[in-house]
Amino acid sequence: MKHRIGYACINLTTGIPLNKTCRLANASEIKLREIITSNLSGLKKVLEWNKDNNIKLFRISSDTIPFASHPVNTIKWSQDYKKELDDIGLFIKQSDTRVYMHPNPIVYLNSPDKDVVRRSIEELEWHIKFLDSLNIDFTSKVVFHAGGVYGNKPESLKRFIKVFNELPELFKNRLTLENDDRNYNVWDLIRINESTGVPLVFDNLHHKVLNTGKPYDEDIEAIMKKFFSTWDEKSGLPDIHYSSQKENARAGSHSESINLKEFAEFFLKYYHLDFDIIFETKDKDKSVLAVYEMFKQDKRFNELDVF
Repeated sequence: MKHRIGYACINLTTGIPLNKTCRLANASEIKLREIITSNLSGLKKVLEWNKDNNIKLFRISSDTIPFASHPVNTIKWSQDYKKELDDIGLFIKQSDTRVYMHPNPIVYLNSPDKDVVRRSIEELEWHIKFLDSLNIDFTSKVVFHAGGVYGNKPESLKRFIKVFNELPELFKNRLTLENDDRNYNVWDLIRINESTGVPLVFDNLHHKVLNTGKPYDEDIEAIMKKFFSTWDEKSGLPDIHYSSQKENARAGSHSESINLKEFAEFFLKYYHLDFDIIFETKDKDKSVLAVYEMFKQDKRFNELDVF
């Protein structure tokens, strides 16, 4: 496949549970071990289903290891579940699957509060540790956002750059940065990349919502090429996040399903570029399957390497 197409966290077709969690008050060691065992088993089953359905890109949920960066979780999960993690990692490699993770929006490397920065680094760290525990290469990433503005965007950008550049090199090898729909647009991220080298992930819907309103915002190919140029051979193929706008909802709200007409136009227009695509829709894997069916039925895709 020239472009892997994948989805995030939940498989609706099978209903396989893989993101169980619990309330903090109930997070005993026994409960957490029960959940981790179930989640890792579910993750392996979903990855197997993905392979059977030619889906080779998947976002692993942050709930896989509940409260992983919280003091309540004292389990040495990377050691205690080494066999399960090794099995999952081996399957990922043998099936030519690519995975990534996206921490919940509690990562603020540019916060003026040092405790917030510390907790943000700890949150990134366990996600990186999880992917490292699978023994997979650096093409599997942890994607996150630049953070808050705190009333002074230039200073917040400077803080982000300073904190990021002080992270360990092996730590940074897993990280990618995505444009968001509230604070940091694609041009902000390009500036960050110029000072840090962090690979950039383009989100089409976020860009529609947050941009400068200038004509150059309309040149999506130029923006994607610039983003893609931030990836090196070690990082692998660039990826983008794609979604459709939900009707009659807040700008940036994800639709239930991919708009097939809009996606077909997008895919055909930019097919010549090299990148992977993660769908961010409410119906998860069902949108991927719907697009695969469109590839089979629509003659425009007959000559393309879509499977």
